[in-house]
Amino acid sequence: MRGTTRGEAGVGRGLAPHWRALLLGGAGLALTGAMVVGTLTAGSPREGGDGGVPKETADATRASLDEDPVPLASRERCDDSGEGGGFDPAESLAPSREGGPAVDRIQESGQLVVGIDQNSYRWGYRQPDDGKIVGFDIDLARAIAEDLLGPDPDIVFRAIPTDQRIGALRTDKVDMVVRSVSITCERIEQVAFSASYFETGQQLMVPRNSPITGFDESMEGQRVCSAKETTATQLLERESHGAHLMERPNHLDCLVQIQLGLAEALMTDSALAAGHIGQDPTMRLVGEELTAESYGVAMRSEDEDLVRWVNAVLASYQAGGTSSRWHASFDEWLSGYLPESAGVPPEPLYRD
Repeated sequence: MRGTTRGEAGVGRGLAPHWRALLLGGAGLALTGAMVVGTLTAGSPREGGDGGVPKETADATRASLDEDPVPLASRERCDDSGEGGGFDPAESLAPSREGGPAVDRIQESGQLVVGIDQNSYRWGYRQPDDGKIVGFDIDLARAIAEDLLGPDPDIVFRAIPTDQRIGALRTDKVDMVVRSVSITCERIEQVAFSASYFETGQQLMVPRNSPITGFDESMEGQRVCSAKETTATQLLERESHGAHLMERPNHLDCLVQIQLGLAEALMTDSALAAGHIGQDPTMRLVGEELTAESYGVAMRSEDEDLVRWVNAVLASYQAGGTSSRWHASFDEWLSGYLPESAGVPPEPLYRD
């Protein structure tokens, strides 16, 4: 029998946006959609940058996010009989630093290989001025590596398309994936997840002059894009509302399709969409947030000791309220692009 327990989790720095350069450079990146295998420049997210969110960018982003505030949708339940049973897919293993085969493997190699994104603005992306990989997900990956390997750890960042996040783990290309992966019932059958480190949901993003008003009949006849192997694609396939659906390897590919006039809307996580709006303030979110999802660090199913270790790192990372490393990272990368209510780490759920 599953016995879910809730763990304890706590709740600035200047932003350094480069959205204009990223909008141009990101288009070429997005259209490739290929796995980049090798060591990317980790860099420090505190280095470089001009500081401060451009007023027009922040205003456009907040205006879009605040136009239609809606409650978070109901969460998915696994093994649900339809009578309120089942369990939350975000339930994970209790934190522990006891180690085991997976932790030993990483520590003996002296290297952590992490699957990441390099073109999700504010989450995991290349700074155009120096080429360093930075963002909210990158901060977390670095914190895990430091805890496992000590100061100045050897991290191999492998950029992987959205549709290869699970496959990269199952084929041993990476030790873990820190790439805004939503924890779902289907995915926990293939890989293991840490406790949640961010909460979000699916929402439509459209140009500001779009006739699409939400996930409804206004989508009929419109070209709606989503990244392959995502919860967004599954949602659209279940109910298209007459839209013409297209898939691309990454969600940024879809933004480029809209900019080129080849699509009318993008379905993606509202948290990632906020970064897209930061790149392109002519975009906006419409309608309700349609799902309630948790991001987790993905690992191989058999690496239970690594899952517990990562959960111990997360517990420390999120503890301390506004003094926590989680909150500092949120302030650095996301506070100008998401409502203040998003700046609280999720409460972890443990099943043992």
